[in-house]
Amino acid sequence: MSGQQNHPKSQNKPDQEVGSTGLVIENRPQECARIVKRLLEMIDRQVASLAKSDLSISWSEMQLVLLALEAEADGREVGVHLDGGDEISAYVRRNLYDELVGEPSNIFYTTRVDGKTVRYEALPKDFWKECLSLLREKLRELREKP
Repeated sequence: MSGQQNHPKSQNKPDQEVGSTGLVIENRPQECARIVKRLLEMIDRQVASLAKSDLSISWSEMQLVLLALEAEADGREVGVHLDGGDEISAYVRRNLYDELVGEPSNIFYTTRVDGKTVRYEALPKDFWKECLSLLREKLRELREKP
């Protein structure tokens, strides 16, 4: 992972969507698209790295990684999606999962508490789940491209 931190702004405005955490995220659809673009770039780098070792990840394995990310976001067991099958496939799935699962901790939103104080908020789980849903959609679109 790059360790790069993003700091999109959030403010309490009536025309903004509020997640279940109560945090208002400005330009929610655009922010989600930006995060998904970042995730797609990470997947591309991972696929390129695998290719250097004559390894690859299949569409069904990618779906298992997405299921594991969604399970983790819901607090459910992820091993059922990542483990099993041959060792190399399990390694490939686990490696991609490990790369992606840390992203919510690398993305922060700023909330102005008062005139002098800005608080950094972790990426809300409900918003992360929105991003995972959009990621699944974008991967499907890419797969269906001729």
